[in-house]
Amino acid sequence: GIADFYDSSTGVWVELWGEHLHHGYYPRDARGAGADHRQAQVAMIEEVLRWAGVAAPGGPPAPKAVLDVGCGVGGSSRHLQRKFGCRCVGITLSPKQRAQAQALSEASGQGGTTTFQVADALRMPFADDSFDLVWSLESGEHMPDKAAFLREMHRVCRPGGRVVV
Repeated sequence: GIADFYDSSTGVWVELWGEHLHHGYYPRDARGAGADHRQAQVAMIEEVLRWAGVAAPGGPPAPKAVLDVGCGVGGSSRHLQRKFGCRCVGITLSPKQRAQAQALSEASGQGGTTTFQVADALRMPFADDSFDLVWSLESGEHMPDKAAFLREMHRVCRPGGRVVV
C-alpha cells in the first residue's frame, strides 16, 4: 500500500526534492533554467496560505494548532510552525517518514512544538475541533475515499478554522 511505497522510496524523494515532498510555485520572474526548486516549494506553501486567507490582514488570527495531513518528512509542518509560532502535528501512514520527520524537527530545535504520528487520515486519532488549521498539500490523491477524507479534516478543525487542501 501507500505506507510501504513511502517506506521504501522516501530516501529517493528526499534526495531529489529535499524536506518538502511537493511541487513548487514558480511566479513568472522565477521561471527558467536557473529556477531554485526548493525555494519554489516554500513559495508554494506561502502562495497556498495567501490564497486560503490564512492569517490574512482582517481575517482570523494566525493558527495556534496546525495539523499537517500527509506530512511526509515534515517540511511543511516545520515551515508552518516557524511562520506562526504554533504547535504543529503531522500525520503520515509511513513509519519511516514519521521517524525522519521527528529527527529533522529535533535537529532544527522544533522537536517540542512540531511532532509526528503514524495515523490514517480517514480515521484520525484526534478529538473534534482540535486544530485551527488543517493542512494537506498533495496527499489527497492517495485517499481512497475523498468524501471521508474531507469529512475527517472538517471534524478535527475548530469552528472558524481553515481546512486547506
